[in-house]
Amino acid sequence: MNLRDLQYVLAVAEHRNFTRAAEAAAVSQPALSNQIKKLEAELGSPIFQREQGGVTLTAFGRDLVVNAKQIIELVDNISDVARKYRTSENQPLRLGMTPTLAAYLSLYVRELFAAMAVDRKIIIVEDYPVALSKMVADRAVDMAFIARKSFDKIFEDAKRPLIFTPLWLEPLYLALRADHPLAAKNSIWAHEVPADQLIRFGISFGYDLEKDLPTPSDAAAESTGIDVKSARFETVCRYVAQSDACTIVNAIAAEQFKRDGFGLSFIPFDNEGNMRELGVLTRPEYPHPEIITALQEGVCKDAPAGTIASCISDIVGAAVTATN
Repeated sequence: MNLRDLQYVLAVAEHRNFTRAAEAAAVSQPALSNQIKKLEAELGSPIFQREQGGVTLTAFGRDLVVNAKQIIELVDNISDVARKYRTSENQPLRLGMTPTLAAYLSLYVRELFAAMAVDRKIIIVEDYPVALSKMVADRAVDMAFIARKSFDKIFEDAKRPLIFTPLWLEPLYLALRADHPLAAKNSIWAHEVPADQLIRFGISFGYDLEKDLPTPSDAAAESTGIDVKSARFETVCRYVAQSDACTIVNAIAAEQFKRDGFGLSFIPFDNEGNMRELGVLTRPEYPHPEIITALQEGVCKDAPAGTIASCISDIVGAAVTATN
């Protein structure tokens, strides 16, 4: 029995299917099945009950999974300790970011980390919140920048194995071309947004306000002229600048679009829930907590353009509470 065998057991236990488990473990299905059978023969007891509807754990299998998780966690912790003592040039920092952040926050983050983690190479990985949280848990990235609302949703019904450290508050805007009839408005309510021209993505940006916006119909691609299912965030924003369509844009992206001369207008929302709290996601055992502390301090001193550092919002909130 070795670590690979235990990892295969955990993969099958999670997916309840040998084919999906093999894909997750990056191994062929016959190889995984054979290894599980060899392990069962070695231990003298079946781990899984093979049924037509799927795979279930035996009583022995359930106990084995508990112990396997503990063993894998201990081995991972040893790897964390080793990472802590490696020389900096061997430790590039892998940062996960969502599509609404990656292209617009990279320069800010690189400059910030250059000041607090000298000689550390920065590698940015772009994906959506669910995938990023898994990458953090699997040590594929050191940390990930996501919205608190996304974090709460991902772990709403489970023990929270990751830590969310707040960094800043970021407003949401309605984006439309500069000469759009609505562009003259100083602010807008969610119900005033034209439903037939609103382009929305299937994945939430992490704002409470999103629930108040019109829900696009199945014919949204035809009415707006672009299929959002196959388009990236920046592609949609460029299209909006050339059409009657509109979309929602977070402040960090909006500030970059202004600097790049995209030809877009950004209207703030009057509704509550028009701010999201961004933070960094890490494992409790992350071997360099001093980097997270330095990151918080750096953001507190100089938050990204268009945002409010969480430390500042906490101070303001405390002051308002005290006066009331």
